[in-house]
Amino acid sequence: MRDILAVPFGWLLGQFYGIVDIFFDAGSYFVAIALFALVFKIILLPSSIKQQKSSSKQARLQPKLRRIQERYKGDKNAQQKIQEEQQALYQREGFNPMNQGCLPLLIQFPIIIGLYGAVYKPLTYIISLPKETIDTCKTVLKTLFEKKVLDGSFNDYQAEIQIIKNIGAIKDYVLQNGVKIENFDSIISEIQNFGATQLSFFGIDLTGEPSFKVFNILLLIPILSFLSSMATSLISQMRQKRTNPAASNNAMTGCMTFGMPLFSAWMTTMFPAAVGIYWIINNIYSFIQTLVVGHFYSPEKVIARTMVEETIYRRSKENNMKVVTERKINEEK
Repeated sequence: MRDILAVPFGWLLGQFYGIVDIFFDAGSYFVAIALFALVFKIILLPSSIKQQKSSSKQARLQPKLRRIQERYKGDKNAQQKIQEEQQALYQREGFNPMNQGCLPLLIQFPIIIGLYGAVYKPLTYIISLPKETIDTCKTVLKTLFEKKVLDGSFNDYQAEIQIIKNIGAIKDYVLQNGVKIENFDSIISEIQNFGATQLSFFGIDLTGEPSFKVFNILLLIPILSFLSSMATSLISQMRQKRTNPAASNNAMTGCMTFGMPLFSAWMTTMFPAAVGIYWIINNIYSFIQTLVVGHFYSPEKVIARTMVEETIYRRSKENNMKVVTERKINEEK
C-alpha cells in the first residue's frame, strides 16, 4: 500500500521540486512540500465549502430542532417521535447530517502514507537516478555495514536516505574497488549537493523522526503541529459557539477541540520530519481556509441566501399556480 501510493505522490513531489529548483539554490525540497500541500488543499476545497455550508444550514435548523424536542418533552415515546420528525425536517430542508463528518481528514491519510513513501526515496522521485545506479549504491552500502566500516545496520526501506548520509564512504569504496557506476562523478556530486542543501531546513533534518524521548530540534515538529492545529480548532469552536451555543458546550466538542491537535502532534512522531512539515503547512492552510471560507459562507450569509432562494421559489410557484388557474378559467369560458 505504502509503495503503491508513493509512486503517484512521489512523481508529483518530484515535478514540484524540479520546477522550484530552477529558482532556489537551497530549500527547494521544503518549498516543493509546501506546494504539494497547497495543491491538495485546493483539491479538497469544494469538500470544505460543502461542509461549511452544511454547518451553516445546521445552525439555521437549530431553532426548529429545539421546538421538536420541546413538543415531545415528557412523552414516553419521545425519542422515536423526535427522530422521525427530525428526519422529516432534514428531508424537507435538503440537509444531510452525514456531511458533518471527517471526510477531509480521512482523505489526508493516503496522502501522508504516499508522501511518507516518497520522502524515503529521494534518489528515485526527487533526483530521478536510474534504478541500476541506486541498486549498485545499495549493494555497496550493505557491504560497508556488513564489514563494520559504518556504524549501524542496513535498512532496505531507508536505504536511499542512508546512501545520501554515507555518500562519502560509498565514493571511497567505489574508487578503491573499481565498482562501475555510469556517470559516477556527476551522480556523486548531485547526491552530495542534494544532501547538503535540501535535507536540512533551519537546522532540522528532514529525514529524522521526532520523538518525545529525545530532546532535540526535531521536537519543534510535533510542537508546531499541535499549535497550528489548535489555532484552527479554536477558531472553529468560537464560530460554533456563536451559531450553536448548546453544541459548543457539549463535552464531545471540547474533547475534539483539544483531541485533534494532540492527535496532530502524535502523528508527526510516526513519520520523517518532512512529512511532519507537510502536516504543519497543511494545518496553516486549514487555518487560513477556515477564516476565508467562514467569511464567505458564514451562517448569516448562507441563511440570508437560502431565504432569498426560498422566497424566489415560493413566488415562482405562486405565479405558476396563477397562470394555471387563469388558463382553466379561460378554457371554461
